[in-house]
Amino acid sequence: MRVELSEVSLKLRLPVMTSRGAITQRDGILIRISEGAVHGWGEAMPLPGWPGADLSATREALEEWAIDPDLGNLPSERFAHGAVELALLDMEAQQSGQTQAEMLSEGGPVADAVELNALVADAEDAVAAVTDGYGTAKLKVGASDIEVDVAAVAAVRDSIGDSCRLRLDANGAWTVDQAVAALSRLERFDIEYVEEPVAGIEALALVAEQSPVPVAVDDSLGSVDAELPESIPVVVVKPMALGGPCTAFAAARRWINQGRKVVVTNYLDSAIGQHAALSVAAALPGPQQVHGAITPALFTREVADLPTIAGGRCPLPPHSPAVAREGR
Repeated sequence: MRVELSEVSLKLRLPVMTSRGAITQRDGILIRISEGAVHGWGEAMPLPGWPGADLSATREALEEWAIDPDLGNLPSERFAHGAVELALLDMEAQQSGQTQAEMLSEGGPVADAVELNALVADAEDAVAAVTDGYGTAKLKVGASDIEVDVAAVAAVRDSIGDSCRLRLDANGAWTVDQAVAALSRLERFDIEYVEEPVAGIEALALVAEQSPVPVAVDDSLGSVDAELPESIPVVVVKPMALGGPCTAFAAARRWINQGRKVVVTNYLDSAIGQHAALSVAAALPGPQQVHGAITPALFTREVADLPTIAGGRCPLPPHSPAVAREGR
């Protein structure tokens, strides 16, 4: 078995505005694990200033593991663990002639396509998304004054009508009191749920107990072993931030069995990580959800191809993404 590491830097086509500031670029490490002519690809792309290790710690963990790769002892740092876990899953899928989703499901049903939400910046974006066939829009809030947020949510809801679902994501911007007050004002716009109105599981539980809008945990998870209070009904799963597709899939099944809604999305990943998120979403048991697994045309250039989204649905490709080694 051969292990190769390489740096990757991808510029976003448009900045992603969050309560923590604008994200304009994603830097990380690609890993290729090879056995003979079969290559499995993974990636590690922690976000500076967000939960988890920084890139230097992730790099160190991957470099240490690559010196003497032990399949029974993957790196403990979660982004490094996720990169190795994905590369191994990718390689095993190719060796078996299956998709990553089929490997994850272990013989269970796999969706042939995954319905996705559209990440929109304003009402104009929302109209374009609905025109393209999306039935669910997601809007970031919390980066501005509450009056600005209320106006933005009102404009998006007005533009998409009553039949389209609307999700919000505050990225932990508010305090508990601010969140409860804001969500009381935003309830009238028929919000499906709000992601991370506050930071931290205990604070999220407090908001969830008082909020008229369902609350979703996302970045505050930190670990798949986190104990979630019953008051939090929605879990947003980012496989590459939680230790990899296999680890995230097992946790997602546990949360589904607890009666929670699980929505899978990417972590502003490259096509490699986005493909893994799509695979996890397609393999999950239970009623099919609207996920956010793939963000099309996220970067000015990509390391691999992604499936084409049509009518707000992304088909599950019959094979793993082919990674272009040149020009990264």
